[in-house]
Amino acid sequence: ESGARIAREMAAAGAQAQPQDAASLAHKLKSSARAVGALALGDLCALIEQAGKAGDNQTVAELLGRFDIEWLGVRIYIDEHWGAEVDRT
Repeated sequence: ESGARIAREMAAAGAQAQPQDAASLAHKLKSSARAVGALALGDLCALIEQAGKAGDNQTVAELLGRFDIEWLGVRIYIDEHWGAEVDRT
């Protein structure tokens, strides 16, 4: 699965107050982020996963705001270093 699709689905799960779904999606992205050196993104995924499993929708929503910023930074880095086109919206 592509990271971008997982990120979109995780945002939707947060917006729809589905913390367990956000947790599952964060779990999928966590190890991939860490494997490519995006450690802060992986750590945020771990926190989202933990909060989501606990059913803490408020914390998931707060963390998703931080995730969005970190995700954009990773995408821009990839664009600048490997020439992949990044949707910056």
